[in-house]
Amino acid sequence: MINSISNISPIFLLILSGLIIKRYIVTDDNFWKTADKIVYYIFFPALLLLKITNADFKVGLAFSGIVTAILSTIFVAIAVFIYKFIMNMENKLFSSVFQGSVRYNSYIFIALSSSYLGEIGVALSGIFIAVMIIFTNIISVIIMNIYGHSDKKGFQDICTKTISNPLILSALLGVFLNIIGVSFESIFLAEYLYYLGGVAMPLSLLSIGAGLVFKFDRTKKIAISLSIFAKLILLPVFAILILNYIPIPINVKVITVLYCAVPCAGNAYILSRQMGGDSDAMASIITWGTMLSSISIIAIMYYYII
Repeated sequence: MINSISNISPIFLLILSGLIIKRYIVTDDNFWKTADKIVYYIFFPALLLLKITNADFKVGLAFSGIVTAILSTIFVAIAVFIYKFIMNMENKLFSSVFQGSVRYNSYIFIALSSSYLGEIGVALSGIFIAVMIIFTNIISVIIMNIYGHSDKKGFQDICTKTISNPLILSALLGVFLNIIGVSFESIFLAEYLYYLGGVAMPLSLLSIGAGLVFKFDRTKKIAISLSIFAKLILLPVFAILILNYIPIPINVKVITVLYCAVPCAGNAYILSRQMGGDSDAMASIITWGTMLSSISIIAIMYYYII
């Protein structure tokens, strides 16, 4: 329990720091908009490129777990889509609800994997991240291209914007370099990308805090609550139901459930701001989801492990 809270607390404190900085120190909205743009076009692509290029795609041991995570994500996505059409949810709000329901915080995931399973947990979480970082970014960018803007778009336009998205470009380049065996260490770029990518997480979390809004109408409050429930409860429950019928090692089962249980990633906010989503709702989903995950993760993992 203490490990879970201690691993989540720094994320929440960075968001809180952003709220304080925006209110009392850097009050200019233009600064935060510029910061978001730099994160979106430079820092996050650098982080993705470095992570994917260095990733281990030997997924044999974790294959069933990764398939379970993908299937669970698809089930949750379908459930959120059904809710959108039943409740006639506004498109921009839906794009943020969708991201909040399917994206994961890799930093919390790795930290908790180490806490629960030690070195094998870190190794398995790295394999998960290598695959899921591509999958979640692609589906998120596609949804943002379809629902994040008010203008109507054709299929060709959606495909073009998805392929040309800086996150997708960096992910595809990372996969290509990984396959052909290019190492950034050998061409002295690894440290450069490490420093660029290292800025992405803290700055995006500060931006989330700076963008926090506490007053919403009833419709948005329900949508925000739905997104948090889908990510913290529905996604891991789907995974547990599937894993009950799959004979795989317990370590892989634990990592799979843990992956599904961690809160939404901070880069969802940057994507929302840059691609026309409801960034106010997105900031709240990430903030409250992160805070509540300290309780939900403990409950889910205690139930599953015991």
